[in-house]
Amino acid sequence: MKKVLLSTSAVALVGAFAPQASAAEWEMRVGGYMEQYLAFASVDGPAGTDFDGVDSKQDAEIFFLPSITLDNGLKFGANIQLEGNTSGDQIDESYAFVQGSFGELLFGSENSAGYKMHYAAPDVSMINVNSGSTGNFVPFSSATRGSDVFRGTLGSTYIENVRNNDAHRFSYFTPRFAGFQLGVSYARDGAQDSVAQLDCNAITCDYFDVAANYVNSFGDFNIAASARWGIASGVATDPEVYGFGLNLGYGGFTIGGSWAEQNDGGNDDGRAWDAGISYETGPWGFSFTYFEGINRDDENFGGVNSDEELKQYLLAVRYSLAKGVDLHAYGAYIDFDEEFSAGGAGTGEDIDGFIIGTGFKLSF
Repeated sequence: MKKVLLSTSAVALVGAFAPQASAAEWEMRVGGYMEQYLAFASVDGPAGTDFDGVDSKQDAEIFFLPSITLDNGLKFGANIQLEGNTSGDQIDESYAFVQGSFGELLFGSENSAGYKMHYAAPDVSMINVNSGSTGNFVPFSSATRGSDVFRGTLGSTYIENVRNNDAHRFSYFTPRFAGFQLGVSYARDGAQDSVAQLDCNAITCDYFDVAANYVNSFGDFNIAASARWGIASGVATDPEVYGFGLNLGYGGFTIGGSWAEQNDGGNDDGRAWDAGISYETGPWGFSFTYFEGINRDDENFGGVNSDEELKQYLLAVRYSLAKGVDLHAYGAYIDFDEEFSAGGAGTGEDIDGFIIGTGFKLSF
């Protein structure tokens, strides 16, 4: 009898993991966005520079989103993002995911859990004063300021530890329970778009991030709050990042802000914060957002550590013509200050100016 029971159990165990016929089929969704800007800028910058005038800019991406849901409820899929405007990295993010009642697992080239779960000040514009993207409306190039606008505290509270971006990592996000959700992620190194095995004795490695947020509604009152922490193993120091965000909404109004800090990251060290208010009613949206970022100046001279600072003010209006078709108008003022110029000689390449523009965004 014992042998019979063991045999029956073995057959049941094998059957549970054996391939099963399934009616599940792959689904392919294609999405993305196209943004078109037209704006006038008046800028006071370093001698020999000219950023004034009317100009047209654009930004676009195409998303390929294949997925399949199995009979047991597990959903497998991928997200591959094709850049429409780039001189180098043609593929932005590319990762695979598994979703189920346990939450979500994510594998591939993608931002950290801390970045993805962060909340910042409200902003209805497609410009996004806290985007951390270079060239959205900051009227100067990387030649006239530090590189830390992108994923660093000079340009955003959506920072990554020592600015590692879309590193090959794996992340886990819990199901949301009573408004709360947790997320963790790990990347061996910060390499993007590379499968090479790198020497961790020579570079920063072991990026670990943990984050939590809370999203809930109580009648007409809404709240969204987030907190994150990240650490990595560096050659000389172990860089850390921290961040917090809060949005409070009532009757169409939202107020909020965020804060982030980078420590022990060398020239990436700094802090950033933003605050703003928005109002949305029907197809209309209005917002005013302020951002301030301070970063260690990577153009230090004579071993003297100095800071560079970026302040940005953005007033925006959005009107939705239809689902995924938004018209925008905005006015922005930017003020950048630093002590040293490129090469560490002379005074800083301070710059300030304003932009008035319009445009539209297609989301599909």
